[in-house]
Amino acid sequence: ATEKLHAYPYKDVPLCWRRLYTDASLVKSLCEIFIALKTEKEKESWKHIVKTLDMALVMTGAPGNDRKKMIFHLIEKVESIIKNIEEEKKEFINVTESLVKRQIDDNERESYFEKRTKLENTNIPAIKFPLSKLSSPSLTTFTSHVNTLNPTPFILTSCISHWPALSTNPWANLDYLLNVTGKERIVPVEIGTKYTDDSWTQKLMNFEEFVEKWVKNPINDEGIAYLAQHDLFAQIPRLKEDIMIPDYCFVDTKQYFISSNRVQYIPPPDVIINAWFGPQGTISPMHTDPYHNLLAQIVGIKYIRLYDPSETLKVYPFEHNDFLGNTSQVFFIIIALLFLLQNKFVDIETPDLERYPLFASANYLECILEPGDMLYIPVSWWHYVRSLTISFSVSFWF
Repeated sequence: ATEKLHAYPYKDVPLCWRRLYTDASLVKSLCEIFIALKTEKEKESWKHIVKTLDMALVMTGAPGNDRKKMIFHLIEKVESIIKNIEEEKKEFINVTESLVKRQIDDNERESYFEKRTKLENTNIPAIKFPLSKLSSPSLTTFTSHVNTLNPTPFILTSCISHWPALSTNPWANLDYLLNVTGKERIVPVEIGTKYTDDSWTQKLMNFEEFVEKWVKNPINDEGIAYLAQHDLFAQIPRLKEDIMIPDYCFVDTKQYFISSNRVQYIPPPDVIINAWFGPQGTISPMHTDPYHNLLAQIVGIKYIRLYDPSETLKVYPFEHNDFLGNTSQVFFIIIALLFLLQNKFVDIETPDLERYPLFASANYLECILEPGDMLYIPVSWWHYVRSLTISFSVSFWF
C-alpha cells in the first residue's frame, strides 16, 4: 500500500490504495496496542502507534465508513495512556525544582509566542498603498462586493476577536497549542525559503519537533520550515473548536470567467480550510488562488502585497508549468535599509527589475495583517506573503 501511494501524484492516488493503507494502519495499530498492553511497553512504543495512525490521516485522509472516527478514537485513547506514563514519571522529579522554574506570577507571565512577537515587531515595512478596512461589514455589503465585476481585496476588522483562539484558548500560548495538538502528532512541513526553490522539500515530523527545532529557532542550517496549506483541523478536530467558519464564506457567489489570466471560477462544494504556521521569515511566493479567500490572522503579523488580475503579464507567471502555473517568477529580495530619521531598520521588498522590467509599472495594494484581522482576497488576485514574526493564520477558500 505504501508503494502504491508513492506511485501517483498525491491527488491522483486511486481510492482502493488509500483504503488499503488506512485499513492496514488500523490493523497494525490495534496489534501494537494489544502487545503494548500485555507487555507494559514504554512511552516510545505508544508514540509510534500515534505516528502510524497519523500517517493514515495525512497520507490518505482515512476514506471509508467510520475509518476517520476510529482513528480519532484510538489516538485519543493512546494519548491518554502516554499522558499517564508521563505523570507517573513526574512523581520522581523534585517538586521544589519544578516550582522554582515556574515562580512567575500568572498575571505577568507571557507566552513564548507573545514575547517573540514583541521582540520581532521592529522590522515592519512602510505601507505606501494601503488596503481599505471595514469593521464587521454586513453580509449584504460583503455579498454585493464579492459579486461585483472586479472585486477588490480589503481587511475585515472586529469579526473574529471572539474566537477562543484569540481569547480564552489563545494560540499565542505555546503550551496550550502543544497540549491541544499533541506533541507526538505527525504534520507535513515544507523545508526551504519558498516552494519555487530547487532545494525546497517536504518532511513529516511530530508537532513538538517542528516547534522546538524550527519555530523557536528560525535560523537553521537546513533552512526555514513552514506548516503550510495543511488541513490541520480535519486531522486534529479539537483545534477546530477554537475557530469558526466565518458566515461570509456562505454567501452566494457568482461563477465567472477571468479573461486576464484565463481562469474559470467555480465555487467549491464546501469551504476549504487550511492552517499556516511557522517562524518569522516564511514566504509564500506571489501566486493566485482558484477561489475567494478569507485569511484570518491568529498569531503574529504578516506583510502582504496584492496585484489585480489585470497585472498578470507584468508579474511574469510561470508558463507551461502545471505545478507553478499560478505562481509569479518575480522573487522579492529582502533588504534592510537604515532610516536615519526613524532610527530603525525597515524591510523593503525589492524585485529584480533588470530581469522583470514590466514589474516596475505593476500597481499593487499592501497591508500588515495583525491578530484579529481577516483579509479578503478575491479569486485570481496575485498575492505575496511574508511573516514578520512567528505566525499562525487560517485560510478559508469559498
